[in-house]
Amino acid sequence: MKRLFFGILLAAIVAGGWFLINSSGSSSRLPSKTLTLTFRLPVGYELTRGAPFALDWQALTPDGKRSAPVKVRNFNPLNSPCKFVAVPPTGSVAMILHARLYYCDKTTRMCFQDDFETRVPLVPGTDPVISWVWEIAPKKI
Repeated sequence: MKRLFFGILLAAIVAGGWFLINSSGSSSRLPSKTLTLTFRLPVGYELTRGAPFALDWQALTPDGKRSAPVKVRNFNPLNSPCKFVAVPPTGSVAMILHARLYYCDKTTRMCFQDDFETRVPLVPGTDPVISWVWEIAPKKI
């Protein structure tokens, strides 16, 4: 009977410790943010249909450190606005977005692939949906 009592007591202690560890880990994150991205290219440029576009994000801390990149699945800037959910760690001041885009100049019919980066500020206590217009500036040849 003593063994059963001590077994139950030990299980309760382990379960309580596990609960405390997991609950403290979940509070180290900001509430999830839904980003709604609209890509805007200059007049005379268009995105290339069927290209393998890529998008990832990193959280930025106040001292300038970046988290590991998180890939956005099923990203297609042709379906604008693009929406995805991100859960940045607590204390993050911004999200850094990296996009690989394929686009063409309508006049010359030349097509390009470039990597672009933008910074989306995170303000605590604001709406969980962030609408962001990303002005894409093609690189000059």
